[in-house]
Amino acid sequence: MTDALFWDKIATKYAKDPITDMDAYIKTRDRIREILQPHHRVIELGCGTGSTALELADKVDRYIATDVSPKMIDIAQNKQNGDTPAHLSFAVRGATDLSAGPHDVVLALNVLHLLPDLEAVLKQIYQAMPSGGILIAKTALLKDGAWFLPMVIPVMRAIGKAPFVRTLSGIELLEMLRQTGFSVTETMTQTGIAPRMFTVAHKP
Repeated sequence: MTDALFWDKIATKYAKDPITDMDAYIKTRDRIREILQPHHRVIELGCGTGSTALELADKVDRYIATDVSPKMIDIAQNKQNGDTPAHLSFAVRGATDLSAGPHDVVLALNVLHLLPDLEAVLKQIYQAMPSGGILIAKTALLKDGAWFLPMVIPVMRAIGKAPFVRTLSGIELLEMLRQTGFSVTETMTQTGIAPRMFTVAHKP
């Protein structure tokens, strides 16, 4: 099963499930709102059913929200109404498709750990930004979490119950960003079985 098919399969359930840690979600969402500026051209990778895009798009000049799953994007588009900013658009794209740039801000919320080709994607993100561009990410850190996660996830993936998940530590992620050329200016780690690191990184 490809990851696109996996997310298509669970899209309806995903849309109905409540956010597991609402306090953490609100904290990072509000911090992103503080960072975004009216002139920013934003692309969000792995937008899921579009909830975050719908909450942030009013802050910026252009907002493209993308996801590899057609069903996720269909649900996101059906959430749009008369109050949705006209400059918000949803598109079916993988994380390697950063066309329609340049992008002043790239949002990768709960998606970098799902990319087998993470190093290549980070390079593409960097190249799609002007000087001063900002990458804002929130990333699961399996290597810093419960000891059993690196063993359980591959088994779940083999039986179609999980997508690919890369085993990362916070140190590894920060080093990848720096090796790509980013300057990491802010981090915040939210605890849990699989901790999630919120990072803000700038292109010099």
